[in-house]
Amino acid sequence: MKAGGALAVLLPLLAAASDAQLQPGLWEVINTPGAITLDGRELDDVPLSPARTQRICLPSAQAAEPARFFARELAEDCRIISAAVAGGAVAIRASCPNPEEGTDGALELNGRFDRAGYQLDFTSRSEDFQGVTTFSGKLTGRHLGPCPTG
Repeated sequence: MKAGGALAVLLPLLAAASDAQLQPGLWEVINTPGAITLDGRELDDVPLSPARTQRICLPSAQAAEPARFFARELAEDCRIISAAVAGGAVAIRASCPNPEEGTDGALELNGRFDRAGYQLDFTSRSEDFQGVTTFSGKLTGRHLGPCPTG
């Protein structure tokens, strides 16, 4: 099942919480890489890309479904295992297949949010013949105002 399909099953439950929504409009989202480890040992010699900033227009219908917004960059073949977005807390778990290695990778998003901002920690784990690789970082977002017209 594609991530969108799995998430669609969970969204009615998530949307039921009145505080589980974001402010519609223009958002600034920053993806900041943290660290890469192999079997728990930090790989200092692996260069991390710089922080990436995006501006995203979030329509009202999508603002009411923050789990979908937070998990928007998952690969199409990833499967949402659980998604809890309520009371200002976010906990999303996904499994992503790795057919080359025969094992699935895992992704976790955890953090806090309110209508005008969020800060999430992410961790992805994958295993191959070298061992278990973990990549971590932060996703932060803040509402800037209405979407530009035109």
